[in-house]
Amino acid sequence: MNYKKLSYAILLSALSLNAASSQYVGVTLSSGYSWIKQMPTNQPSTNIDPYIYGAKFNVGVDSGEDLRTNIFFGLDYFDQDLYEAGTSIDPNVGSSNQLLYSVGFDIIKTYSEKGSSTLPYLKGGMDYEFMSLDGYAQSWASNVGLTFGAGTFLRMSETTEFQLGMVYKYRMWGNYNLDTPDTQNVELSDHSLMLELGLNFHY
Repeated sequence: MNYKKLSYAILLSALSLNAASSQYVGVTLSSGYSWIKQMPTNQPSTNIDPYIYGAKFNVGVDSGEDLRTNIFFGLDYFDQDLYEAGTSIDPNVGSSNQLLYSVGFDIIKTYSEKGSSTLPYLKGGMDYEFMSLDGYAQSWASNVGLTFGAGTFLRMSETTEFQLGMVYKYRMWGNYNLDTPDTQNVELSDHSLMLELGLNFHY
């Protein structure tokens, strides 16, 4: 996972704020379902499949040519523990706080018609996410997430718009080892499908 390239991309997106024709801030709420397989070393794989609930604070720029760059800071909650994994020596070791923090960006392509208040869109994005661990040699688990989605913006006025969309997300987690004499790595396979509802204010 190349975190340095992700940092550069987010920085370039932020610098584009000054060159944009308009800007916006907003909040996006999300809810959905994740297909997660936990794959501990030398143990059978386990399907976790939690529900996920999230919120993002967005800062975006609209080029005025049906193209947006959106930078966000997010927080997601899983209703099951992704890193609850014991060993033969201690079955109770290993857990997470189930909160996932993120920072990232989206590139959004809108499709507008003159006089229409409805703006369908397609988007793709990337973010860096991290979660606190307990009972592991590492204090934090991190991943790079890739997002693909579609939906529509609904303009309510010159400055206000609603957002409704659906996104697919794939997370690439690292391998983390339980802090026990019986060394065991834990790897996750993670796919999510989420519904998004948002509100943006243009200025």
